[in-house]
Amino acid sequence: MDTSRASPLFLGHMALPVYPIYEAVRLNMQKFVSALAFLAILWPAAVVAAEEPAARAARPAYKVGIEDELRIVTWDEPALSLNVKVRPDGKITVPLVNDVDVVGKTTDQIRSEIARRLADFIREPSVTVLVTQINSFRVYFLGEVNAPGAIQFYQPTRLLQAIATAGGLTPFAKKQITVIREIGGVEKRIPIDYKRLVSGDLGQENIFLAPGDMLLFH
Repeated sequence: MDTSRASPLFLGHMALPVYPIYEAVRLNMQKFVSALAFLAILWPAAVVAAEEPAARAARPAYKVGIEDELRIVTWDEPALSLNVKVRPDGKITVPLVNDVDVVGKTTDQIRSEIARRLADFIREPSVTVLVTQINSFRVYFLGEVNAPGAIQFYQPTRLLQAIATAGGLTPFAKKQITVIREIGGVEKRIPIDYKRLVSGDLGQENIFLAPGDMLLFH
């Protein structure tokens, strides 16, 4: 059918040509389909971009513990750059500033504290703090687990990862776990339902472990 010569559409006493109406509808449909295709391309990237910051935020910053080894660098001040090991009292000793409490702090918090105290002796000190060796991230496994005892970890570790490292639960386990954690000198007990955890139940979080945690497998 040649739409350019289509019969006019009569509305009352006015004759409206069909072709311009048809062409306008066709062009609008093309624009609508193109817009949908464009959104389909952008949507996955937008979802990933929204999820990535949340995923990064979920991973906790490492906090220094006893026996960890640190590298302190004060730029242009070689006498103030040194390697130190965190003492049992949770402190390190830095020239000029003496003892600094570091246990439970991130490297950025330690850097800020040292730089603040060095400012009494040095103009605008530039300090870098690095963890060169992690020795404090021990988790203790007790009860119905195949490899009971202390296990050393070297990165943020979730509960299921730790259980896998310990060889999993024994056949006699009742699938109930208690995480015993010290917070501010107070012991806290966190009950975990293993069946809900492995099933992916959103009500049972696969928590990050903390140095010194004790996992009791019932």
